[in-house]
Amino acid sequence: MKNSIAVYALHICICTAFILLPYMFSSAGTFLRFPDFNNEHDRTYFGMYFALLLFFYFNYFVLIPKLYFHEKRFLYVVVIVLTLLFFLWVSNFIDRPAADAVAGGHLHAAPPFGKPAQDEHTILVYIIGVLSSLFFSINKRLQATEREKIAAELSLLKAQINPHFLFNTLNSIYSLSIRNDDRASDCIVQLAELMRYIMNNANDNMIDLNKEIDYISNYISLQKSRLEETAKINYMATGNMIGKKITPLILISFIENAFKHGVNPEENSEIDILIDVTGQELRLLVYNRKVHSVQTESGMGMRNTIERLEHLYPDHTLEIADLDESYSVKLTMEL
Repeated sequence: MKNSIAVYALHICICTAFILLPYMFSSAGTFLRFPDFNNEHDRTYFGMYFALLLFFYFNYFVLIPKLYFHEKRFLYVVVIVLTLLFFLWVSNFIDRPAADAVAGGHLHAAPPFGKPAQDEHTILVYIIGVLSSLFFSINKRLQATEREKIAAELSLLKAQINPHFLFNTLNSIYSLSIRNDDRASDCIVQLAELMRYIMNNANDNMIDLNKEIDYISNYISLQKSRLEETAKINYMATGNMIGKKITPLILISFIENAFKHGVNPEENSEIDILIDVTGQELRLLVYNRKVHSVQTESGMGMRNTIERLEHLYPDHTLEIADLDESYSVKLTMEL
């Protein structure tokens, strides 16, 4: 509510300043004089500037969305040109009595400049108004497009659990159940929590940090159960998570990438993951030895995650070391 009031107040101030623009720096040496409505020339300028202001909003809210953004740009240019000619005709027509009165010797104050200068002034203000409304509209559209892109990426992440991971986890649970291993029930609970988190929280702008850490912990626990002794996995989450917020699924891509390209039963597989929270700073360290991997999917999307980090956490630092035998990520971000 306060933001809306501030926006309306800003618009009112800008509109008032625009209408009073012709009366600034008068020939009398004053910074600002108020229009004299007994003077036809002042009335003309006041009316024209008010009409130009109305046209600015009409252009912003109607012409640009209906014509310019709907690929009817030739029609848009025609409307803009015809409107400018109309403004020039109205300006000359309304102000003609003042000019006739001056020419006839009546007691009216002479306009400060002639008709050609007045027309040039009207054209200049009109063009500035059209270009500025175009700039604001295009900028607003780009911001909306960016927000829609982020929302679409989050929706994609919601539906994009790695199918290999899901298939292998179900196979592992099946194997555990055949052996009557007590870990089978734990794996089912962890997988259910994993799915529930993605279904319920992936589209939220922010989520409790401890919930995000629980999701990551469940993911890693399931990977450990699936891989058993074929990989050495070290995972630790330290620091105070309570009361802190984070964008959901902003960390998991780096962790998923380590399991995807760092695990092979026939090779020495090693993965280290550390999440540390100190004050409002979160550090994520992920390391994996490179192995021959048959997985080629992008998982939850390293590239999308990096783009989201740049947009949502512009002050973050991300260091990626892609070496011959290892791959490591160091991410630092303010919560």
